[in-house]
Amino acid sequence: MELTLHEVQTNIDDLRHDLNCLQTELQIQDGKMKHQDQSIAALKHQYLEKQQSELEACVKLLSAMEGKINNFNYKQEMAEKDLRQLSGHANDTASALSQYKERINELEKEILQQKRRFEEVAKLRNTLESVAKTIRAATTGSGPFFTYKVKSGDSLEKIAKVHKTSVEALKNINKLDNDLIVIGQELKIPN
Repeated sequence: MELTLHEVQTNIDDLRHDLNCLQTELQIQDGKMKHQDQSIAALKHQYLEKQQSELEACVKLLSAMEGKINNFNYKQEMAEKDLRQLSGHANDTASALSQYKERINELEKEILQQKRRFEEVAKLRNTLESVAKTIRAATTGSGPFFTYKVKSGDSLEKIAKVHKTSVEALKNINKLDNDLIVIGQELKIPN
């Protein structure tokens, strides 16, 4: 019997221990639930604040859009008014343009006459330039040119020496940037 009583006592102690463990777990779970409730409340509060700020932003945007619409309507009315004024001006200028058109036709005829005169002057100028070149060539001794074909072993210096001119003169006459010449190239040589 003593053994049975001891077993019962041990079982009761085990049950008390289990009960204490369960109470501790229950307190832990209760703490977790309170923490989750607080987190949910905080999230709900944040969500509501965010929704409120978005709503306020939408209200501001809507207000700005209404202002822009009003401004657009005002500008449209002003544009229509300007268009009516321009239409009146267009009618006035149409009659003036017909008068100007007649004057332009007269001026075009005068311009054609002037153009013919300029063409005659240009022909005369070309003739004078040709005469001036001939006179210059005769007075400076630089008459017409003859063509020389570059051969193997030629250089600008050698060609200039043979034809009694300078390398620079050859380069200028032939529009060369450097002293490079190639076999078969044709060069102008002054007489």
